[in-house]
Amino acid sequence: MLDDLQFDVFGPLTVRRNGELLEIPQAKHRVVLAALLLRANRTLTAEELIQQLWGGEPPLTARKTLQGYIARLRKVLGADVVVSRASGYAIAIEGERLDLDRFNLLLHEAELCTEPAERARLFRSALEQTKGTPLVDIPSEYLHQGDGAALLERWLNATESWADAEMAVGRCAEVLPRLRALVSEHPFRESAWGRLMTALYKAGRQGEALTTYQEARRLLSEELGVEPGEELRAAHRQILTGPARSSDGDRAPRAFAAPGSGGGSGEGSSGRGTGPRPVVGAAGRAAAPYTLPPRLAEFARPGIEAELIQRLRDVSRDGAERTVPQTLNLYGAAGVGKTTMAVRVAHAVSPVFPDGQLYVELQRGDGFREPADVLGELVRALGVAPGAVPAEFAELVALYRGLLSHRRVLIVLDGARDEAQVRPLLPASPTCAAVVTSLEMLSTLGGTRHVRLGLLSAEESREILARIIGRERVAAEEGAAQDLVRYCGRLPLAIRIVGARLLERPHWRLETLARRLESDRRRLDELVVGDLGVRESLAVGYAALDAPERRAFRLLSLLEMASFPVRVAAAALGLPDDRAEEALERLTAQHLLDADFVKGSGVRFSYHPLVRLYARELTFDVDSMQSRHGAVQNALAAWYTRPAGALVPLRATAPATGPAGRAGSPGVPAAALPPELGFTA
Repeated sequence: MLDDLQFDVFGPLTVRRNGELLEIPQAKHRVVLAALLLRANRTLTAEELIQQLWGGEPPLTARKTLQGYIARLRKVLGADVVVSRASGYAIAIEGERLDLDRFNLLLHEAELCTEPAERARLFRSALEQTKGTPLVDIPSEYLHQGDGAALLERWLNATESWADAEMAVGRCAEVLPRLRALVSEHPFRESAWGRLMTALYKAGRQGEALTTYQEARRLLSEELGVEPGEELRAAHRQILTGPARSSDGDRAPRAFAAPGSGGGSGEGSSGRGTGPRPVVGAAGRAAAPYTLPPRLAEFARPGIEAELIQRLRDVSRDGAERTVPQTLNLYGAAGVGKTTMAVRVAHAVSPVFPDGQLYVELQRGDGFREPADVLGELVRALGVAPGAVPAEFAELVALYRGLLSHRRVLIVLDGARDEAQVRPLLPASPTCAAVVTSLEMLSTLGGTRHVRLGLLSAEESREILARIIGRERVAAEEGAAQDLVRYCGRLPLAIRIVGARLLERPHWRLETLARRLESDRRRLDELVVGDLGVRESLAVGYAALDAPERRAFRLLSLLEMASFPVRVAAAALGLPDDRAEEALERLTAQHLLDADFVKGSGVRFSYHPLVRLYARELTFDVDSMQSRHGAVQNALAAWYTRPAGALVPLRATAPATGPAGRAGSPGVPAAALPPELGFTA
């Protein structure tokens, strides 16, 4: 029902029914919903939505896939909420149901009001409808550059107008936390810097106001090569020539004064409500924090490692600061060595970051940490006492970025969920850098170098094994060493585990462990040592999937093909092609499947051998025999090009075999299968 729904586009996109949060976990679904909400009760064409979703490179099935997204949004929200129009789609809601509409209504009233106290109240009420920067968790570059950019500018202007109105009635100290957060998030916005200077001046903190001007001027000069504009310079001159603001009232600089602000009374210099202020200068700093884990000497990827180190060593020989901030995103499948690479690179460049190297895990247990929790850990590591950590998120972000300003600190963020989790944790200062690891590419983090880590080469695998157990031992059993690399699928984590097991057992021959890994049934049980395990590592990506994607991951492992197309997967799963393609793309993004374009047959999907074994274990544990047999039969029907929709009914007639067994499909002799085609049921 429509009348019990509430929508928020400020901060993270949220939907509530009767006060209960409705989960919309799929990023593409959130993009569609956000685009519709920004133009609530107006029509968006299918072409506009496709551009918001995929930019200039939509898939061939874009229109069908969009229809699937709309259908699933209707299932969650109701068919009377997401409606079809002649030229596209619209979301039909009343103004009070959307925070954006409430914000716009109050903002319009505030802009028309001339009574100072009421004007300030209305601006305050308008901002209270928001939860910060709009669309922070929507991964659509086109949306952020179009309707999202216009909304962001309106929200920023409203925040500045609110500050003007509050200062006009003497509430100068109250605006400082939000203005500090504003210049931290938008460091090149001169109008925000000017208002921060004005607020400090009117609160009797003339020295801080002048220091703020110098900070803004330095930032504009170093980053953009420009001097402050006339308005900011005028505010600076007024502060220099006017008397310092005292608590019993004086005039403010006119450059950014709101209407009616010329003679309002100000606040004292106590800083009431401002929270802890960032430490920018060098005086009083604690010793440089260093929380990196130990580096692994055995890891061997010299080419990639050298490239990453060079990118982070963007410092001239005389020690001058970098001109642009650096962010590296290392992404790839579980077990490919993202954390190991990040830590090795961080150790290698530690002399470039003498003010500290901080490492934080973004995942705890089975869940991901909230940005505020991580920020609290970071500011405490940077010397802030636990009792001085701000409770307000915006103040916490401002404090963190202020502490990093003009300091050379490297931040390693390990195991990111998505861009929304990472953005508040990235330093804004060009003197700092961040290395972020994730399963999926964090594609909407602007100004980021993305590096995918894949499997090792056979030579790299052998080199890592030799570094762990000794070159003599490997050279003595070259054939067995090659078998170990093959059974590990050149996965770095598996190679590390094999090396550690052999190191613990110097009396074992390499051939002994190779024989133990030969069995498909036992391989994942063998690939465990201490707290490391291939099965446990793969479970992280599996846990991030929703129920339909998990089902697809499990059942498609029964297809013993080198690779398979969408149509075969769709048949096996009993889904339309567009729904199946969506699930396959999600599995590919989590690196649980590989995708390659094959000339003449289009995109084909495949499993890494160890990933297939893990998926097979799951399907025999979770899925019924009827489901497994039905998937095999329907895949065979599609392989032999049966007419669309002519899928074999789900029935358990094939013989049951274990995860490592093989069987033909009922009605199709195994001998009749193409050479590369087989199935496990």
